[in-house]
Order: sequence, then structure tokens, then C-alpha cells
Amino acid sequence: MPILSAEGFLDTHVHTGPAPFQRIGDTIDIAGWCAAAGMSGIVVKSHFEATISKVYHARKEHPDFPVYAGIALNRGVGGINPLAVEQALKQDARFVWMPTIDAVNHVRIFGAAGAFGNIGGASYAKNKSARGEKGLYSVLEGGKLTAEAKDVVDLIVEFDAVLATGHLSKEEIYALIDYGIGKKLTRIIITHPEMQCPNLDIATQVELAGQGCMMEYCAVNCMPMFQSVTAEQMKEAMDAVGADHAIIATDSGQPFSPKTPDMFRVFAQILHEKGVAIDDISKMAIQNPARLLGVTPRNTEVKFMNEVRGVAQDP
Repeated sequence: MPILSAEGFLDTHVHTGPAPFQRIGDTIDIAGWCAAAGMSGIVVKSHFEATISKVYHARKEHPDFPVYAGIALNRGVGGINPLAVEQALKQDARFVWMPTIDAVNHVRIFGAAGAFGNIGGASYAKNKSARGEKGLYSVLEGGKLTAEAKDVVDLIVEFDAVLATGHLSKEEIYALIDYGIGKKLTRIIITHPEMQCPNLDIATQVELAGQGCMMEYCAVNCMPMFQSVTAEQMKEAMDAVGADHAIIATDSGQPFSPKTPDMFRVFAQILHEKGVAIDDISKMAIQNPARLLGVTPRNTEVKFMNEVRGVAQDP
């Protein structure tokens, strides 16, 4: 069994400090670790703010390593706020996440905004608002997509950015994707469909993939703290959807998770040892995320540790 390398991997889901949630490192730290591992780049996410400034400073420190910014539509940016999205996209944000920890669906699943119930641990303890749970967000009102949600999708299309579905419900995702496809939106990620929110069944994932959406399967959800699914369940979904319609990412940054390149490498290794083909790992970890972002990766095929570190392999 070969030992996989993270060289060339492009991670579409990385959390960095500072943040109300504890993080394993700031954006400069994490970008440095990923650059040293030879990765093709990272997309920096925050539940609390647009990551433009974080990415700006990381790029200054690591000018040869691609770092991409985005905006998640939670309370820190006024929720589903087209004006905030427009400002972020004008400053080269590449991802727009629909509401995550402040989504109505997130609260339905985890019991509170900005929390992860019993799976979150002490790393999330500081985020509870003294002002209660005002301003929870949904893209639907009366079962129909809101004007603000439509405006956000229109902006994503205008700037050729990536729409990610965040922690929305299945009903919300369907309404959003239906509108987006009608507007010729082509860059769509279904954020961690395996996690408790949205917890999409495999048939739904296959249907959405058939409409051109990319399923983003995240390592954190089969790690010890979250344990949303097993590696076998993750593989079952990937097999059904097909590697052409899937991305693997880490959703890393928590103190209870490994450093991003280690987490990514181990996730890919586990999937391969469970039976996912090397060619499919190459698609999901390198080719598909690069195509989604419209960039060229360092390499297009998975490399092995003996190619970059001189580590001996099994015969």
C-alpha cells in the first residue's frame, strides 16, 4: 500500500484564527504548513467575518502559495446581506457560504446558534451571545426563496464565484440550487452533505450532483470528535455520486484536529485504504477543486511519499 502525499492537494474548507472559536493556528501559520507540504492552495473560511484581511496578510507572508478568501453569511456580516457579499467579491473573495452556525437549520439540529451541541467540545464555548439568538437566517420565507438570497446568487454569477450551501436544510438547498441553475450558475458546492446539517441522504446527493453540484466531503466528519459518519459511509456516498462530482476537503482548524496538510493526507490515505482509487483521489483532492476555482494546481495526480520525502514503500 503506497503512502500518499498531500502535495498538490487544494483544500476548499479551512478555518483559521483569530476567531471566537479556538483555532489551531492563524492564517499565516496554516498557509505556511500547507505551503511546506507542497499543497496547491487553501480556501480560508470563517463563520464570523469575510476572510479578505486574513488572506491578504497570509499572501504577504507566503507570496508563492495560493490562499483564497470567502464570506459566510452569518451575524458577523449581517446575515444574507447582498451588500456585504458585493463588497467581499469586489475584493477578490472567491467563495460565498450560505448561513452556517447562525442558520435556522443549524439551530434546529444543534440546539443553539454558534454551537455544535455535544460534539463541539470546549473549543466552541466562547461563542454564545449574551443577546440571545436574534437574527437566525434562512433563504426561505413562506417556502419561497427570499429576495436577498436571489440577490446573493445573482452577485455570485456576476463575479463568477463559488456558491457553497453552508448549513442549510435540504428544502433550502433545493430552492437555492434551482434558482442558481436557472441563472446559469456553474460553480456550486454542497457543503459537507454528510454532516448533521444538512445530513443529505445518498439519493439526494446523487440528484444534486446530476444537476452539476459538487459534493464536498470533509475529513473532520469522520474524525473522533465529530464522528458524523464512518470512512466506509463516506466512501459509499462517493461511490454513488462519482468522483467527477465530488471534492474532499478537511474543514480543519480545530484544536482537536491535526494540522491541515496532515489531516488532508491522512483522510486521503484512509479513503484509499478503504478502496477509493488513486485516480479518484486525484480528482477529488486536486483536479475538481482546482477546476471549481478556475486555477492550475501544482500537479494533477496524487504523489506518493517516496517521490517527495524518500520514504520506503511496501514492495
